[in-house]
Amino acid sequence: MKKPPLVLVVREFDKFSSVLIENGFGTINFPAIQTVPVEDLTELEARFENLKNYDGLFFTSPQAAEVFLQTYENKRIDFRGEVYVLGNRTKALFENTNFKIAFRAEANTAEEFINSFDNGEFTGKNFLFLRGDKSLRAVPEILKDRAIVDEVAVYRTIENIIDETLKDEINQKLSKNEIAWICFFSPTGIESFVKTFDRFSLKKIKIAVIGATTAKKAAENNLKSEFISPKANAEDFAFGLIGFIKNIE
Repeated sequence: MKKPPLVLVVREFDKFSSVLIENGFGTINFPAIQTVPVEDLTELEARFENLKNYDGLFFTSPQAAEVFLQTYENKRIDFRGEVYVLGNRTKALFENTNFKIAFRAEANTAEEFINSFDNGEFTGKNFLFLRGDKSLRAVPEILKDRAIVDEVAVYRTIENIIDETLKDEINQKLSKNEIAWICFFSPTGIESFVKTFDRFSLKKIKIAVIGATTAKKAAENNLKSEFISPKANAEDFAFGLIGFIKNIE
C-alpha cells in the first residue's frame, strides 16, 4: 500500500491541516511566525478621536480587525461609514456588530476587492487602513490617485521560538526526502523558514503557496512553486492542493 504524502505546513494546526488529514495526507506543522498586537496603541487611540471624519475603514486581515474591535468596544463611538473587509475570516469578526460592511466573496486580493466597486466608490474620500507592520500596503497604493488613505499598524509579525526537537525531526525528514510538499501562506513565513533550514535541501521538494506575492518570495529564495492557490483562505488552499496532487499522480 502506497504511503500517504507527507506535507510540511508552515503554519499552526488549523483547518488547512485538518482537511489534508481527512483526505489521507500526513502533516507536520511548523508555525514559523505569529502575529501580536503592537505594544503601543497610542496612534490607534488618536485615530478614534477623529473616526467620524473618515468615509470608510479598510481591513484586509483578521488580525487587524481583532485589534480594532477590542479597542473599539471600550469607546463610546458610533461609526457610520463603510467598513471594507477582505476575506471570510475578517468578515466573520464583524458579523455580530452594527458596522455597515462592504464585502466581496469573490475577491482574493486587495486589488480584486477594490476593482469590484464602481470608480466613484472611493474618489475624493478619506479612509483609514488598519494593517500589520509587514503589510504590502496594497490599499493605499491602489487608491493613492483617488483618495486619501491614512494608515495605522496595529499588529506585528514575529518569529516563533521553535522547539529544537521539532527542528531536528524536520531536518531528518528533509534529508531523507520523506517530505513531499511544503506549504507556505505568506512571504514572511518563507523568510523565517529558509533562515531555519538549509534552502538547498528543499530543491527536491514540491512547494505550494497562497497567492502570487508568496510565490514571488519563494522564487527569490530559489524555491519553485508547483501549486499557487488563487484562493486566499486556508480551506480552499487545502482542497485546491489535494485536487492538484491527485491530478499529477
